[in-house]
Amino acid sequence: MLKELRMHLTLICSTITGLILCVICLIALQISETNIDTSSHIAFENQLQTITYQLQTYQSIKLSWLAQLETNNKLIISIEDNTHPLFFKGAWTPLTPRDKLIQKAHETALEDYQFDMDAPPTSRLNISKQFFKIQGDECEYYRVGVALIPSYKGSFSLTLLQDMSVQKETIIYTRLLFISISLIGIVLLSLFSYWFAGRAILPITINQQKQVQFIAAASHELKSPLAVIQSSNSVIQSGIHLDSQPFTMQIERECKRMARLVDDLLLLATADANTWSIHKKPVELDTLLIDMLDTFIPLANGKRQRLNLNLPEYTLPPVLCDDERILQAITILLDNALHYVQEGGTITIDLSMRSDTCIIKVIDNGPGIPPSHASHIFDRFYRVDASRKDKNHYGLGLSIAKEIIHLHNGKLDFSPTPGGGCTFIIELPLLTKS
Repeated sequence: MLKELRMHLTLICSTITGLILCVICLIALQISETNIDTSSHIAFENQLQTITYQLQTYQSIKLSWLAQLETNNKLIISIEDNTHPLFFKGAWTPLTPRDKLIQKAHETALEDYQFDMDAPPTSRLNISKQFFKIQGDECEYYRVGVALIPSYKGSFSLTLLQDMSVQKETIIYTRLLFISISLIGIVLLSLFSYWFAGRAILPITINQQKQVQFIAAASHELKSPLAVIQSSNSVIQSGIHLDSQPFTMQIERECKRMARLVDDLLLLATADANTWSIHKKPVELDTLLIDMLDTFIPLANGKRQRLNLNLPEYTLPPVLCDDERILQAITILLDNALHYVQEGGTITIDLSMRSDTCIIKVIDNGPGIPPSHASHIFDRFYRVDASRKDKNHYGLGLSIAKEIIHLHNGKLDFSPTPGGGCTFIIELPLLTKS
């Protein structure tokens, strides 16, 4: 399903970005072609102006210069002096005969623009001229400029044509370039979209993996007590053992274990759904820790462990929090320490303040957490003891504690205890508001 989602997102992203790229390329291509046409037209006007200047200034023109001008710029030049054509055969041969092109240029000028090449100039000072395009017999296009140039002997008529094949080749090359850029861009955008879609669904993939692991771990934890209950019930029903009390006690014990596991699972599910409510009020943490210590000292003494409480000499301001939830989180950390610290070990609860943060540390000198497990200890159902022989801990406690502290806008972290062991650190803001 996630693969299909990734491909679907890739297709959507590639299509949208590809369309945007194509639109941008089309706009850029249109601007580029317009610039090419405009530049070519300006150059053509300059060439016509140059010939006009030569005729007005010198009243004559060199055929060699006309031949070079034609060859270099793919021009067709026709000049008439008082309707008498200049004897110039041209320097190159176009696809359509020169005379036919010149005749078509005159006809188009007269029919479409009412520009008569045989009429005398309307002014003795101003040059009359007109620009347009015509098509030859071989579907080639020519840019055309016609002009009537007054002179003291009468007038010159100038017909100038330019083969647009070079401009057409430039435009085709530009189009191919833009198409290539577009195709390469679409391919690169598709690859980027595939990578980006993978990054986008990565949290979903990780969440799905965690969900599968969570279900597998929960099933494993529930399977064991169910097997014990089933076997004990089978023994009771068989009637082989007259005294069924040990088996009923075993069933009750396993039911309590299952109830505790279900309660923890419901607690985490509520936190995931953001429906876990907390009721904050001003709480004096030193008093909370003193009361909690009275509960855990007998347990520590039973395991021959030393349980210490370090309180600051100054008075701490109250912390706005849910005292029951904070007590639950600290109890989880303390219970873990009591469980893993060997007999004769020491557990210390330290309370202090730094800036606007209250810090609670649960310090032990137990075996500590191996570096290979450090990044997973807050994962649900994760235990350093992979064999899961410990039936009193499901690996959910630290996850619950972290959720509780997170709901209070605090942080829960850990670090190695100097000399061995582990130190869990709770940071709670003193000015937290509900």
